[in-house]
Amino acid sequence: MSRPTTLETYKEWARNTLSADFDDEKSKNLYEVNLRAAFNTISGHEFFKQFESRLGEWNFEYENLWHSQLLMDLSAPELLIKPYESAIDKSFRANVLWNTRFPDPPLDGWVTPDNLFRYFNDGVRGTIVCKFIDGPSFATERLSQLAAQLHLENRWYSQEKDEGYYAYHFYAKFDVNFYDGHWKGQKSKIEMEIQVTTQLQEVLRGLTHHFYEQKRVQPDADTSKWKWEYKSNRFRASYLSHTLHLLEAVIVQSRDESMEPGRGPGKV
Repeated sequence: MSRPTTLETYKEWARNTLSADFDDEKSKNLYEVNLRAAFNTISGHEFFKQFESRLGEWNFEYENLWHSQLLMDLSAPELLIKPYESAIDKSFRANVLWNTRFPDPPLDGWVTPDNLFRYFNDGVRGTIVCKFIDGPSFATERLSQLAAQLHLENRWYSQEKDEGYYAYHFYAKFDVNFYDGHWKGQKSKIEMEIQVTTQLQEVLRGLTHHFYEQKRVQPDADTSKWKWEYKSNRFRASYLSHTLHLLEAVIVQSRDESMEPGRGPGKV
């Protein structure tokens, strides 16, 4: 079978090539049972029991430095479970669209219904929204420190894409009891994701997320041509995001420059 180009042809390819039926109700049940187990373990962990109080501490620390708030909301982030259809969509990208080795498997092996719930790092995820452009790096470093204090393996990095996506991504690993494809109990480490972004970027993401969901499953022969298509949604969404990122930098520079010598940060 030729390289699939749509989600439907991908599902047919997976049935024929991998003997993997993503439309099978048993596959969906296995995914949802395991993700629910991961959600319960992660949300009940000491990391999240301390979360809200730590956010208050980090906000206070940041405010002492800049006399401005770090966060839009001091509540612990709402954890979400990645829907099954969204996970299938991502498996299409991992197995085919991102796979430069196709028709051979990706370096980490094929994504199938048996490993779908633990193959990706964002099955359980949340978001923290900061007020200023220097907030995400500050908050992410504090997240990593908290995880290390609780002996959780963790990592983080910044994401900045041509399409205009800006955020920090933090990951911590948790031990989770789960079921394999034969419904036998096992234990595995599962990563939880927290995206740390800014107020302006979060507003824009809410407006453009549906557009990017459609775009990312479409093969793109020319990855740069869109930068001249000024009437397209992709052009407007991407460059608006870059413009907001620049505006956020100008705002923080103005805040920093408002500090008077010898008196510390000025009020914002």
